[in-house]
Amino acid sequence: MQAIIQATSAFELRAELTKTPFGHSLRLISYVPTARRPEQQVKFQGLFTAAQLRDLRDLINRELAT
Repeated sequence: MQAIIQATSAFELRAELTKTPFGHSLRLISYVPTARRPEQQVKFQGLFTAAQLRDLRDLINRELAT
């Protein structure tokens, strides 16, 4: 599963979440199409349990509610 978090004509930030045998892999990937050598770059990558992802979701939901 993936979602574009932020996008302009000069920059894109995408989140990818995939299930693995060891948990859920979350990656934040940036892409600059106007760069001299455009390529996707992983800015953050981590392996999380479902409970940890729920905690992250709850944190984001609480912040958005304020």
